[in-house]
Amino acid sequence: MSPLWRDEVGIYLAQRRICLVRIRRGMRPALAREEDRSELPAEPGWESVLGLLERQLAGAEGAWSDARVRVVIADQWVRYAVVPWSDALSSSAERMAHARELMAGVFGEAMSDWTVSLSEAPPGASRLASAMPTALLEALREAAARHGQKLVSVQPQLIAAFNTWRHLLPAAAAAWFVTVEEGTLAALRMCGDGIDRVHAVRIGSDWARELKRLQTFGRLASESPKDGRVYVDLPATLRVLRPEASVDLEWLDDANPPLTTLHQLEQLRRRAA
Repeated sequence: MSPLWRDEVGIYLAQRRICLVRIRRGMRPALAREEDRSELPAEPGWESVLGLLERQLAGAEGAWSDARVRVVIADQWVRYAVVPWSDALSSSAERMAHARELMAGVFGEAMSDWTVSLSEAPPGASRLASAMPTALLEALREAAARHGQKLVSVQPQLIAAFNTWRHLLPAAAAAWFVTVEEGTLAALRMCGDGIDRVHAVRIGSDWARELKRLQTFGRLASESPKDGRVYVDLPATLRVLRPEASVDLEWLDDANPPLTTLHQLEQLRRRAA
């Protein structure tokens, strides 16, 4: 079978949740299977969660095998930084080295054990750097191979969620995009020159307070009424705790999401949370 026609599996990994979707490829793509599992691992950390994933894949009698795999990692295992544009950097290698140096300055020398990625952006625009534990990425590749899968991408939740909602976000006005999951809130501020701020925090049940802080900052930093809006990607179970609506706050919803692996995975994560 041509790789272009091979089924795709989407996997979302968080401390207490694993979501899986399978998209049947072909002339008429279709959602073939989806599963959501909420369980507190015996030990904190991605190692225990990956063990739960392995058991779920092994116990499904091949339901998730023979497929290309796209993985989304919860923001609790990701570090972010905005990398300003520099005319002094002339190659991708130099820009990546600059991003690694910047992240080491923010998060310390422990970043040497993390893999850094840099978002694409036109010349002159800032970029978003993200880092995930190298050991986690290697473990995911090994797990995929054991279950007859080909790992084609691993993305942090903030980036994956932003990309799935991009068609509903403003193209020109400055605004915040926020994604919330149990235990984490991550946000990036869009502007004319790309992404100029990123904000990621651990949260308890007080995520609404953190959201209001972003609203306040957005209003203070905006130059016009069209700027400063906050667009929020929020799981279903957290919506009952939403703060009151305001003119600069918008809850993201899409009744008919595109039939792609990451769009369907995002919908399952939001619906089953």
